[in-house]
Amino acid sequence: MNVETFLISWNEADTIELTIKHYLKFGRVNLYDNYSTDGTPEIADKLGAFVESYGTHELNELEYLKIKNHAWKKSDADYVIVCDVDEILQVDLQTLKEEKSKGVTIFETFGWDIYSNKMPKKDWAEIQEGFHNPSFSKKVIFSPKLRGINYDHGCHTCIPNGDLRYSETILPLFHYRNVGGVERVVNRHKEYRKRMSKYNKKYKLTTHYLTEETKKRKEWQKCLEKSVTFSPDIMY
Repeated sequence: MNVETFLISWNEADTIELTIKHYLKFGRVNLYDNYSTDGTPEIADKLGAFVESYGTHELNELEYLKIKNHAWKKSDADYVIVCDVDEILQVDLQTLKEEKSKGVTIFETFGWDIYSNKMPKKDWAEIQEGFHNPSFSKKVIFSPKLRGINYDHGCHTCIPNGDLRYSETILPLFHYRNVGGVERVVNRHKEYRKRMSKYNKKYKLTTHYLTEETKKRKEWQKCLEKSVTFSPDIMY
């Protein structure tokens, strides 16, 4: 079973090792880095990922979509995983092998939004508090033989085309952007706000980075309070 992963990053030095190690279990990992300044690409390279810079030094949705919609098309893998470095898909190779034998070409996921004051040390799975968020039930794993995945802005939705054969197995997908406490999240939003391109501003894309700080703190706390501890079994 051959699975190839395509990741997008910017300044993820505090967690990139966990993500790269997770996806290396499946096969080749490609990291498309948007000119990080904190050593993210160097860490990924040392771990064995294939690293390439993309886009400009701005947060530009057009450049982001080019990677998500096209970078995987020449892969000869059985399946490709296409996601951000804070998104962790949980599945095992045996399950994928069985689904491949059934002719499955694309999977649905069940998205979890993870909120925690803690930071993981050795594995993302150390943090098991969050809630189901349908907007993170993204289609991130599929056959590269599809004609296209056609993600829309933000890549939360897509219109895949080709030989679509959906699996009956729904895979858990965990979004870890909101871990490490509210200060970490607020500070990251400040940095992303500075990097927003004219294109993003013109078309009101990634506007959550413009949320007023006091409001963002209240939103984060509210989400933390509604988070539940889930069983480790759901991780696999």
